Amino acid sequence: MSDRIVELSAARAFEGAVIEEPAAPGPNWGALARAAWSHRGRLAAGAVAGAVLAVALSFVLPPTYVANVALLEAPRPGGGSALDQLGLQAEMLGIKGGGGSNALTYPDILRSRRLLTTLLEEKYTDRKGASVALIDHVMGGKPSPQRSELAVQEMRERLDIGLDRRTNLLRVGVKDRDPVLAAAVANRLCTALQDVLTHAMMTQASANRRFIEERLASAERELAGAEASLRAFREANLHVDSPRLVLEQARLAREMRVREEVVIALSRQYEIARVDENRDVPVLNVMDPAVVPAFRSSPRRAPMALAGVLLGLAVAAAASTDRWRRHGAGSSASAAIATEPKAA
Repeated sequence: MSDRIVELSAARAFEGAVIEEPAAPGPNWGALARAAWSHRGRLAAGAVAGAVLAVALSFVLPPTYVANVALLEAPRPGGGSALDQLGLQAEMLGIKGGGGSNALTYPDILRSRRLLTTLLEEKYTDRKGASVALIDHVMGGKPSPQRSELAVQEMRERLDIGLDRRTNLLRVGVKDRDPVLAAAVANRLCTALQDVLTHAMMTQASANRRFIEERLASAERELAGAEASLRAFREANLHVDSPRLVLEQARLAREMRVREEVVIALSRQYEIARVDENRDVPVLNVMDPAVVPAFRSSPRRAPMALAGVLLGLAVAAAASTDRWRRHGAGSSASAAIATEPKAA
């Protein structure tokens, strides 16, 4: 009975006890350093082999060239659109001016399907002097139902567009395996963007001119009506003596003056809009035109060699670690067998 009580007490004490797990051992840097030194030959061979393979791969991969062009939004003559010069007066008349800079839309225009399709249908001179359609150069001449769409997607991937929002400086890079073709396409992108912006500016100016023309005709009719009303009042009331007639005459005269001011303002706006519509000025200034790149942008041998060295070291270290572990396990097993007591 007493033995049973002792066993129950021991079981309860074991259940209430907190079992502490041994802390995980940290990395033994000294052992790792010794292992690396003992396998230094293998590690060096792996690094050299990785570098050699990476450099050899850089010679096999086709080179890619990047032609860059820099564009800056051209300042408008007189500090902006002619409609903007009249400021609040134009807004009060319901006329919208050119507003601020539209440079934020330029990258989207350059990547648009309409602009890229136009470029893909044109022919360019490659470094061999042959005239080749850009879509054939990009797609390799392979017919496909989605050929045009795939070519547009490929061109978007070849474009590297950056915009400095502080200065509105636009940088466009075109990647291609043909350096001559890359420079030609980059410069053509500039002219295509210029054409799109100029057409948009002329369209807006023409719309403004038509709106002002219609508004001016309406204002002239309103002025003629106000003049007729004032003339009819004065003809009907040659002697204005009563206060009511004096106030009515003042109201008609005031309305006629307001109509006159509107007609004068719209006449000025109309002349300015005609000037804007026929103005032929560049929207963009080419700060740095694209030239044929003398050096390739990829593959870059130095970064590839460094990556090859690191990869070779990693592979050699993994192989050495595996061999070291297997050697250690084999040594432990041999020691255990050697210390096992022999059977009598």
